[in-house]
Formats: sequence, structure tokens, C-alpha cells
Amino acid sequence: MNFLDVARGAYVRSPPAVRRLLAPVLALAPTRVKFGATYRSWRSRIAMAAEDPVYAGQFHLAALRALLQKAHAGSPFYRESIDQALGPGFDLSRLGLADLRRLPVLSKDILRTAGTAALAVPIAQLDEAAGNGSSTDKPFRFYLDKDRSAREMAFVYHVWSRIGYDENTARVCFRGFSLDATGKRLHEWDPALSELRLSVFPMTVDDADAYLDLIDARGITYFYGYPSAIELFCRHMRVLDRVPKRPVKGMMMISETVHPHQREIIRSVLGSVPLSCFYGLSEKVLFAEETPGAPGSYAFNPLYGLAELVDAAGEPVTETGKEGRLVGTGFLSTGMPFIRYDTGDSARLVELPNEANGQRLRVEAVMPRRNVDYLVTADGGRVVTTHLVPDGPGFFDGIEELQFYQDQPGEALIRYIPTAGAAPACAARLVETLVNRTNGRIRFCLKAVDRIAAGRGGKRALINQQLDMSRY
Repeated sequence: MNFLDVARGAYVRSPPAVRRLLAPVLALAPTRVKFGATYRSWRSRIAMAAEDPVYAGQFHLAALRALLQKAHAGSPFYRESIDQALGPGFDLSRLGLADLRRLPVLSKDILRTAGTAALAVPIAQLDEAAGNGSSTDKPFRFYLDKDRSAREMAFVYHVWSRIGYDENTARVCFRGFSLDATGKRLHEWDPALSELRLSVFPMTVDDADAYLDLIDARGITYFYGYPSAIELFCRHMRVLDRVPKRPVKGMMMISETVHPHQREIIRSVLGSVPLSCFYGLSEKVLFAEETPGAPGSYAFNPLYGLAELVDAAGEPVTETGKEGRLVGTGFLSTGMPFIRYDTGDSARLVELPNEANGQRLRVEAVMPRRNVDYLVTADGGRVVTTHLVPDGPGFFDGIEELQFYQDQPGEALIRYIPTAGAAPACAARLVETLVNRTNGRIRFCLKAVDRIAAGRGGKRALINQQLDMSRY
């Protein structure tokens, strides 16, 4: 494990106050030092794989074999699973791609039950993380390699490079509600990352006017953030009849599906700005980039992981245009292996992985488990749920399941199922957290329930939204 790679990731994930203290010092470091040798070597591998399908296929298979060997050697859970599926004594150094399908598909519940037995390395080498998705399923706590960030950013910057963005280029960031606990800080400059961070909640027309001044002052030409926030900013620019003085060269979209109407709004305000979109998971299992010239179509990177599309019975989807569930085996973070992990997301098949395409599964119409929904504030503003609920595992302490219900702007009912033996203070803390994250613009009420209603297919929406969203 590289100490500097761990430190780089720790900076990005550190609290805002710590970043503000360290940023001026880190800004003095040359770009090569800030990103490091691991990042550069992975950029080279990714670029080579993009041009050479033979190299991509060979790396893909070697990474799969290495992952299963590591899982078998270090994880009691995976050792038992692999031996049951492939037989004791199976030579994993000779594993073929087809052999992987003999292993079971693993759900969150299975891995949650396995607990630390699923880890292949000591827990001290890992970071704890959590994901909640778009439903009210129990929170899923998992573990990631501490030194993962340099490798991950190599994939991200490779995708961004296709629209001309690089490590030395400044960007404006549209993500997150506010930049401090009071909600009064609307913007800040991070010199270490050359990033102008803007508060996107509530982001009024006046805020947008001020943000344009900041963008113009720094001559920033790349946008980065939630599509919903960038869409709102474009709507405000249209009201203001104003755009940045320097033409916007590109936009790096994250965390949400980019809908056709959002692409159109951006085009109508800023012209034909190239968009860079990718698909990823909190568990770091799969990574796919949008195919140039084919909005909504994605190709999975074979160096990051192995992607499968399976039907309801767990069998491979082989017919073009058919829908299935995305199952992933991850190569990026392997301390807690994810082998044939059911992502909960769905997609339609475009092209199966093969030798000619470098083992890249191609799909379209990806439907993430985390659907983008909104709560509405009293003044008609929209709160993006992907940021409403924190990623940290502590948010769900004492809460087994929850769901937001809204039928009035500015008010939301939280229906929740408490964990057995949980203190009432856990639910009160949840409300306090949400009030702070929305700067008090939504009033939350609590209601403990025995169960939460499911929709079609048994899926429980994080937000049961009864408002006419076309009005907001």
C-alpha cells in the first residue's frame, strides 16, 4: 500500500475545515506530485487498453484470476463459496472467463450477513463506507482499499480527457447543498484541486448571477457536478440573459442520469457543449463511459471490472435489446472482494463483451438503483435526494428502513422502521441532520411504522412524491 496514495484519498474525503487548512500548501505541489506515479501508470494502462483490445483482454483475465486467488486466500466466506462452485483444489491461475459464471450472484443481504468474513485483508487496511441506493433497503456497509483514489481518478480523468479536460485545468463544481453548517457560505476556491465550489441549494437567480461573476473572474471553462444542478443553473442563465464570458468547453456530469431534456436545456443556453458522462458505483465494482455520439449508451472498462447482464433467473442476457440486471466483479478495490455482485441496476444489451472489443460489455438505458427524485421546498426549490441522505454509515444508526412522503411543498414526512432496541434519539438525530443539510427550508416530521409500502416489482421508493413535479 502506497502511503502517498492513501494521503491523496484522505485529503479528498477529509472534512471541509481540514481541506481549507491544507489546500494552500498542497496547491504549491507540482501536478505530477499531487497525482503521483500510481495515477500516471494507470493512465498509461487505460490508454493502451483503449487502443489495443488484445492487451485489454489479457489484463482483464489476469485481473480476474488475481482477484479470485486473493479472495480464496484471505476470505473465509469467499474460500467456501469458490470451493463449492469450482471444487476444492481448482487451479485459479488457470481460471477462464466462463468459469466465473459457476459462482453464485451475491446480493447485499448475502454480503451483509457474511460481514468481515468477506474481507481478504486486515480491516485496518480498509475504509468503511456505506450505500443506501434509491430504496429504503437496510443500509449496506462495506469496505474499500485506503489507497484506491489514485487508481480511480485515473479512470475518471481518462474519460474527462476526451472533452479536453486535464489535471491542470480549473473547473466549477455544482454539487452539495452548502459549504458550511450555517448555509451562509455560497462559494469557495480549492487551490489544491483548482476547483470553484458553489452551493447549489437553493441557488436562486441572484445566486446564479453572482456565480457567473466568480466563473468569469477565474476564466473557468469546464463545469462539473450534478446534471440537475447544472440544468437549474442554465435555466437561471436563460432568465438572466447571460452566459460566461469565456465559452464553456465541456461538462463532466456525475451521480445522476443525464436526461434528454437536460441535454436540450444546456444546448439551448450554451450551445453544443460536449458532455462527459460515466457510470460508477460506491462499491467501486464497475465503471463505464458514455459512448461518444451515442447518448445513453455505455461501455464498461475491462480494466476496472467484469460486467455481466443477467436475467431474472441469473442467466446471461445474450439477445440485443433485452433488459437485464447488471452484475459486477470489481478489480479496483480488492480488500473486500465484490465477485458477481448484484448492483441492483438494470440496462439493455447493446453488445456482449468479446475479444474484438476488448471484453467491453456495452449497454443502454441504464436504470440506476438510485433514481433521481426530489423534495420541494416551500419556495418551490428542488432538493436532490442523491445529496439529501449522507453517504456516511452513521446516518442510519438506529434506523432499519425509511421513506420520505411529501404532498406539500416545504414539508416532508419521514416514515421509518426503527432498529430493535434503538433509542428515540436516533430518529431525532436523523431529523436534525436533514434540517441542517437543507438549511431549514424543509420541515421534517417523523412517523414510526411497522413496514413501508412497496411499489411495482417490490421496489420501495426513497421518496413517495405526491406533488406534481412538472410545476417545480
